[in-house]
Amino acid sequence: MRQMTGILGAGILGAAVLGAAMLAGCTTESASPPPTATPPAATASAPIEFRVVPERNPAGCRRFDAALSRVHTFQATGDSATVSSAGGVTSTMTRTAPGIYTTDFSLGGTTLRVVANAGSSPKSLTVSEPRLGCQWTAIAP
Repeated sequence: MRQMTGILGAGILGAAVLGAAMLAGCTTESASPPPTATPPAATASAPIEFRVVPERNPAGCRRFDAALSRVHTFQATGDSATVSSAGGVTSTMTRTAPGIYTTDFSLGGTTLRVVANAGSSPKSLTVSEPRLGCQWTAIAP
């Protein structure tokens, strides 16, 4: 009988060890890597639509009025932004001050400077060509 108790005791102990090992292997928690620091995602602002109008344009500038009078869409994303014309031309803008974005683009061989002020209220867009003295402005509705 003593031998049977030893076998029975070993069997119970073995079953307990085996059961504990099985439970440890069946846990629902999985090992996960340690958390890492992730850079904050750049947030995009809501698009702003502008329709520029001539401010003070000599006759040489009027050839751009039709193209510039259509809707331009501005959208900031962190330190950069884009401005897109109704004709599908998109230009990347660079933040030059908080809420201020600038870019230069060419239209008909003339370089135009575009400045968007998304940090003011109301928001504004200015297109200028200093050589000829052209300027168009818009205020977001």
